[in-house]
Amino acid sequence: MSDAAAVEAEVAHRLGEGDALSAFDCAAAARRGGTDSPRLRYLMVRALAASGDSLGAMQLYDQLDLAASGDVDSLALAGRLWKDEAFDHDGAERTKSLQRAAAAYDHAWQTSGASFPAINAASLYAMLGEKERAASLAGPIAANGAADNYWDRATLVEALLLLNRGDEAIVHARAANAQAGARAGDRASTCRQIARLADSGAVEAAPARQIVDLLRPPPVGVYCGRMFRAGGIGEANARAAITSALDARPLSALIGPLACGADILFAEEALARGIDLTVVLPFAEDDFIAQSVASGGEEWVARYAHCRDRASMVHFASSARYVSDDCQFILGSHTMMGLAKLRARELETSAIQLAVVDPAVAARPATSIAGTNADIALWQRHEGETLTIPVGELDRNLDFPEAPKPPEGTRRGLYAILFADFAGFSKLGEAELPIFASEVMGGIGRILDDFGEAVLFRNTWGDAVYAIIDDPATAARIALAMQERLDVLPPELGLEGQKAGMRTGIHFGPIYRGLDPVVGNELWYGTEVTRTARIEPVTLVGQVYCTQPLAAMLALGNARDFDCDYVGKVRLAKDYGDLALYRLSRRSD
Repeated sequence: MSDAAAVEAEVAHRLGEGDALSAFDCAAAARRGGTDSPRLRYLMVRALAASGDSLGAMQLYDQLDLAASGDVDSLALAGRLWKDEAFDHDGAERTKSLQRAAAAYDHAWQTSGASFPAINAASLYAMLGEKERAASLAGPIAANGAADNYWDRATLVEALLLLNRGDEAIVHARAANAQAGARAGDRASTCRQIARLADSGAVEAAPARQIVDLLRPPPVGVYCGRMFRAGGIGEANARAAITSALDARPLSALIGPLACGADILFAEEALARGIDLTVVLPFAEDDFIAQSVASGGEEWVARYAHCRDRASMVHFASSARYVSDDCQFILGSHTMMGLAKLRARELETSAIQLAVVDPAVAARPATSIAGTNADIALWQRHEGETLTIPVGELDRNLDFPEAPKPPEGTRRGLYAILFADFAGFSKLGEAELPIFASEVMGGIGRILDDFGEAVLFRNTWGDAVYAIIDDPATAARIALAMQERLDVLPPELGLEGQKAGMRTGIHFGPIYRGLDPVVGNELWYGTEVTRTARIEPVTLVGQVYCTQPLAAMLALGNARDFDCDYVGKVRLAKDYGDLALYRLSRRSD
């Protein structure tokens, strides 16, 4: 198998499992490394679309000139992108995009004669109220019957629904359910399509809902649990309990850390079952291994490495060193829980927490801001369901190494950080600078004023803004309000037709709070502040990019007024490494 074919197979597998983010990263990394093919480019765009970024996928589709390839999948993908774009809007904008999607699918069908673009064109015509046109495309598909694979069976189910033959559709949906197996991404795509048909009134709601319930992927699991030493009755009890829980509750994916004890057991059992595993580490890996893996005995270290290397993705809530601050563990917990909710949303399913608890302490309220009990309380505070797994006789005789500690009296906490910079400032002449100061920067100042005490700190220099905000959702609202304020620039600036506007980066993480020893002003500082400053220069003009921890916090808090679309791993300014970034936008009503 060629290098390109091997990468194509891996990306397609990850898409089938419903792991769009790692599928996109895998394709992008291969292309950066010199491995490329028309199929890989198609899969890369499809993965970005599956992650929810219809705008970015459209831009990449055009950039890679997929339409020129002429193959049915690439032609049909244009329809998929316009369809996704349609459901980001309402009213006339949605109708216009649905029409473009239908035309793209129809063209792909007429070019190839394949059933896949035909059924999608039929469904879109049905959503647009053209029922006869839809039936003319769905009829031959229903007459041909189903083949032996999931997608042909799902296509037949959709055709039967469009022809108002709901009972027959349910029969074939049961067969499709057996054929789909654990391919959560395939299931999610079908459920999304059928739900859209039902919501638009294009098909009968009752059989459509029954089919969605039948094909819906299992939940996404996020795990936590006690750290303990390896071996003995404690580990045997824990493994048996985790095995029993996973056997009883199938999962589409598992997300969590890799500390010694319960975490590594969860990871090992997930890998043994073929469950997609995503690892989230709270801070620098060497420090995490020292604090949370080797502290339970050196035998855990090799098992940690085995799980890490076989995980689909490894995320870092922060790459900073450990400084004996529980906020660093909290950030890891927030990030993995939010990622679980984002993944569940992508898969049209729910998220559930699995927690290994010691019966002797499980009933006690959380006495620490970090740890298993605190993680359970955090998840449930955000309306999450928890499956507790009681395990006794755990050897908790852990050996923690010394770690650096900040000086006595140092204040540190979790905050949202915003950096924004105006692209085009250098093009302004002397006469335009007062207008810029009063209209552009003055407008931003007024927006910050509107959010009152939620803005804990602000600073500016020329064309840039730096702010510390108490809450991630508030930071997101401020960033979007700033961009909307600058949608139309004052004509007196003379920037019409030029690439000018704000670039904004926002992040969430632990930072220090103190006094500037030179000038005596309040000072907010730390690695995460520096990291945020490196995001803004790589952000596209007029857009807001946010980090994975901030996107995760919005998802964890069930924020309904934002969309966070995955951009990919982006090289930060000033050689600050690669960072997974999301495009933040306001969600359509």
